[in-house]
Amino acid sequence: MQPILTTVSLDLDKPSPSDKRADKERLLDGLKRFGITCPVEIDLDLLRHLPAYFRERDFSITLSLGMMGDRYKIIDIGRPMAYAVAVDIGTTNMVASVFDVIKRERIGSAELENPQTRTGPDVLTRVHLAMSGKGSYLHSLLIDGINELIGKICSEHGIATEDIGAIIFAGNTIMTHFLLNLSVDFISVEPYIPVSHKPGFISAGSVGVRIHDQGIAYVFPNAGSYVGGDIISGILFSGGYKQKEPFIIVDAGTNAEIVLGCDEWIMVGAGAAGPALESGIAEVGMRAEAGAICHVEMRDGDNTVIIKTIGDKKPRGICGSGMIDLISELYASGIINQQGKFGGSSRNIRETNGVREYVLYKSDDTVLVIKETDIENFLRSKAAMFSSLHVMVKAVGLCFRDIARFYVSGALGTGIDTDKAIRIGFIPDIDRSRFIALGNSSLAGAEMLLLDSSLIKDIDAICAMVTYREMNTDGEFMREFPAAMFIPHTNPDVLKC
Repeated sequence: MQPILTTVSLDLDKPSPSDKRADKERLLDGLKRFGITCPVEIDLDLLRHLPAYFRERDFSITLSLGMMGDRYKIIDIGRPMAYAVAVDIGTTNMVASVFDVIKRERIGSAELENPQTRTGPDVLTRVHLAMSGKGSYLHSLLIDGINELIGKICSEHGIATEDIGAIIFAGNTIMTHFLLNLSVDFISVEPYIPVSHKPGFISAGSVGVRIHDQGIAYVFPNAGSYVGGDIISGILFSGGYKQKEPFIIVDAGTNAEIVLGCDEWIMVGAGAAGPALESGIAEVGMRAEAGAICHVEMRDGDNTVIIKTIGDKKPRGICGSGMIDLISELYASGIINQQGKFGGSSRNIRETNGVREYVLYKSDDTVLVIKETDIENFLRSKAAMFSSLHVMVKAVGLCFRDIARFYVSGALGTGIDTDKAIRIGFIPDIDRSRFIALGNSSLAGAEMLLLDSSLIKDIDAICAMVTYREMNTDGEFMREFPAAMFIPHTNPDVLKC
């Protein structure tokens, strides 16, 4: 496996009356003798420094090269480059990790809220802002955030930003376009056309990312308007595209994407379940961060609520995994019925301004309640998620029991209680050993590419295999959705079929 950066030391032939090759050609010939036969790019600015550098070192030189798929780029002459960064550009949060790719060591990671959130929490709000002439502003917000993130991780680990020779980005189609300052005007309107599916390798400096002046950047390709590079990166990380038996990936972030496939084909469907599993699900909903309730249990007998928060901090709200637990426990305890309405007795149920609500947590200065309307919102998200799964599996003539591996990506994957999610029909009722938490698969796929540049071929192969299915306007999805609005389903047998 060859990393995205490599260092080469050469002893070049010296010029003589019988060897009058130019310095650049002498260098390229030396690289060929070393075994590098593919094209090699050298920037004009570096070319200007070749004569002095060669002669100061008597033609014994060290080069830092960046691997760009089918070609190399000379990043620096005389300065070994080992550090490279992977970035997951999330709609809400951005995460980066830095590697010493020569030693194959992960140095550390950092996270930062996407600065674009100040203009709106969701992608469509930002798209509409860009269409009103604010696209460059959204680009600059994103780049400023990326540079802050890189600066943060470098500061924490004593790395100079100019010592970073390569950076890889994975994000959804819209975030990728904002990164590159490309128009998003035609992505959100039928027939949903992006400017580019495969940006590929670019100069990091060309978009304002502050690493080495000659540093290279790779942007994961999208396979459709709603099948972004983050999904392609996740498929790469899962390895599902190499498996003969069918696999599923569920990525419920700001949007909900579902991947179904094997080593011969891949189908991706996207829906709107994601936002309601973050801050949009309830007035007390929030992202999976410190203070978010992530697990809920109810003690038998008196329905005493036991909660756990991320970081064991004081409760500030509830995230997606916590909401799944809560709804499941309320249902199992008989406090809510199949429609999500309060029907049982509990000292935690109260009525405020004619609205029934459940007091999840109460202290001197904080009261966290879940209303029936919040539960209804959750059930819509649950129904969208399961209906998408059901429709896609049926569409290819499979059953849930045919799925060999069921990957759950993102924060939801690491926090979800499988049994509780199955109890309410959020995911199918299959062998629990088939469920696998992927974590941040978008970042992990980018990290893999940092360490193995040959995976560019796998990425291209994945994109060629992908077929996209729009779920929000799918007739079969619309027919399945109402039945999935109930807990666990009006026909619970479909959870197992």
